[in-house]
Amino acid sequence: MDFLIYSRASSSVTEDRELDEEQLTEQHWTYMDGYADAMTARGPLLAPDRDSWEGSLHIVDLPGPDAVRAFVADEPYQRAGLFGQHAIWRYVDLLGRTMWQFPDDADEPRFLVIARGRPGASRTAVPVPLDDLPVELRRRLIVYGELRGLEDDVPAGVALAVQAPTRAFLDDLLDDEAASLGEVDVHDWEFGGRR
Repeated sequence: MDFLIYSRASSSVTEDRELDEEQLTEQHWTYMDGYADAMTARGPLLAPDRDSWEGSLHIVDLPGPDAVRAFVADEPYQRAGLFGQHAIWRYVDLLGRTMWQFPDDADEPRFLVIARGRPGASRTAVPVPLDDLPVELRRRLIVYGELRGLEDDVPAGVALAVQAPTRAFLDDLLDDEAASLGEVDVHDWEFGGRR
């Protein structure tokens, strides 16, 4: 069963810490290497300057909610106090591929979009069938799936990762009536893994 883990950096990450960043990054990569075959996507959330780290995305196949909680608790960045919060959902993959199978190798920025619905709306955002999405958005999708509650499995929103030349270009794609995602959180994002 796939889970999407949306982790936000602790507000104290910018404070002076006695952390060996190189050693901690190696521990993180080694930890993630143990889940490599179970990953659909992973990578850091970035500030708009694309230099500052703001969190992480992981989509991973695990046996159930207890296993995903353990995955989060044991992760080296979590143990070092770098994360302030995590949102975890069941994830229904609507593309049927991993981020490493994304066919476009253009040198363009990538973005993570989390859509949960309009504030005050009676329903959450639901995924539009893939064939009904605007062609340009569909071509640029790296990840696309439905979010469901961790314990109750009820619809909770939509997640997508998109490659686009600019944030404004992405905003135009998301404003298309056919996409109908409602209110969204958008983060600069890039592929994770060893460099």
